[in-house]
Amino acid sequence: MPENTALILVGHGSGNYPDAAKPILDLAESIRERGVFTEVTAVFMKQDPPLASALSRVSASTVYVVPVFAGRGYYTGTLIPREIGLTGQVTEWAGRRVIYTEPAGSHPRLPGVLACRAEGVARSCGWTPKDTSLLLVAHGSARPGGAGETPRAIAAALSALDYFAEVELGFLEQEPFARDWPSMVRGRRVVALPLLVAQGMHAGQDVPPLFGLQQGETGPVESHGRQVVLGTGLGAEPELEDVILELVREASAL
Repeated sequence: MPENTALILVGHGSGNYPDAAKPILDLAESIRERGVFTEVTAVFMKQDPPLASALSRVSASTVYVVPVFAGRGYYTGTLIPREIGLTGQVTEWAGRRVIYTEPAGSHPRLPGVLACRAEGVARSCGWTPKDTSLLLVAHGSARPGGAGETPRAIAAALSALDYFAEVELGFLEQEPFARDWPSMVRGRRVVALPLLVAQGMHAGQDVPPLFGLQQGETGPVESHGRQVVLGTGLGAEPELEDVILELVREASAL
């Protein structure tokens, strides 16, 4: 990476769940320790440090902005660029070059990362993947048309691996709704994996009750006649750091 280069990670954050920032802050610290960039910082949409302060937090002449979100959607396509003041994938801003990358969750390595995560969760329960159903839980959007492009692509890629008994996808805020998972999943052993970056309000509070779990609980638990175990958000993946660096390397050719 050229000298005088900064990296800004953008997370969702939560005004009601301060620990939602921790996975992104940990990622920033780990990448900072590699010494690849002159500066590394993290900003958030829903908590401090705020998104609007992003470019004022670094001084490098070249700045990479990586949205650490589970996929493409209204936030990554519209809100984040607008709040920072970006006009495209590459923006000249106050004499600096700002490069906006694809969201971390859209990287082609992600299905493989999730497959390894789901296998590990299943085997921790003594289950084999071939006898285990994989249920992906994504956020989605209540906006017309939803925001399911990336989650559907991830689900299709995982299904094509033919590694699990079945792969199903449910959303918190659009159809098919994750709350209807008992009618979607046929198997009796289920690994539920949130396609959410951090253990914020959704991953920490909205997902566990779908399976009769309390916040912080992962199971396995008996729910609707199935054995269900819940994985954690994507921010817990060590490989996410390498995915971010790959996104930057790909964007550096712009």
